[in-house]
Amino acid sequence: MSPRISHRKHITDTEKAVQKVDKIFNEPRYEVFIKKLGKAAQDPKIRGILIGGLLDGKKVDDIIKNTEIIRMGKNLAPIQHEIDLESSLKWVGQHPENVPLMLRGGTLEAKHFGGVPLVTGHGQYIIDGHHRWSQVYMINPEARLQTINLQIEDPRAALRESQIAIAALAGEVPTQRIQPTKNIYTMTPRQIKTLIPKYLTPEFYEAFYKTYPRRYKTRDDVNTHLYKNIIKMRQQNQPQTDIGRELMPQYSKVGVEKGTQALSRGRVNIKHPYTKKYP
Repeated sequence: MSPRISHRKHITDTEKAVQKVDKIFNEPRYEVFIKKLGKAAQDPKIRGILIGGLLDGKKVDDIIKNTEIIRMGKNLAPIQHEIDLESSLKWVGQHPENVPLMLRGGTLEAKHFGGVPLVTGHGQYIIDGHHRWSQVYMINPEARLQTINLQIEDPRAALRESQIAIAALAGEVPTQRIQPTKNIYTMTPRQIKTLIPKYLTPEFYEAFYKTYPRRYKTRDDVNTHLYKNIIKMRQQNQPQTDIGRELMPQYSKVGVEKGTQALSRGRVNIKHPYTKKYP
């Protein structure tokens, strides 16, 4: 009997990696996409594809432009479906150095947040830095924030492409373990009113009194001011997705500037072709 002849094309390791990347990118469920991307990025071949945006035969197809912009807090909205009251107020409540600037409607830059810039998308929504945004909003919705803004209109696409950049640079997709939160979007007004003073120090209240002594004379004046801004946030700045904060991009893993620059220079492979030989 003559040997059976196989006409099956031999698939190289690189081609297998390309097929795997394509399958991950087309996974419709964001949580599953994150899990598969994080696991796959540990493979050097996969990571080589993810960071090979300038090596796929097209120089500009993967570019996501970004610019520095300044926006009022009230003109931005969260991507994630929760804003934690404690994460918003506790730090600024104990470190009120920036409170006068916020109250006066000034511009908060990266230097005001430990040198870490916020990341926004389409000039409308927060990608990274939700609780820095919310602390400013609660003190003054008209205070301004300087951000690195990705030119991506769809919030869900912004999440995915940010995670791909982080995976390409870090070889993983970090996630967070989040304890049950005090989500301002689901708390009752009474719960919010009760908890606000628990996060604030005498120094925080004093910053209000000194900045606008005629307007803020008592702790109740300050607490009421914060409460009204939180209610305004609930009503006018609704979350853009139903995705929780544990699955948000963590640009701090690779450095915000490094991660966003990788996208703006087209280094991150976010679409076909993935390689010259196996598009």
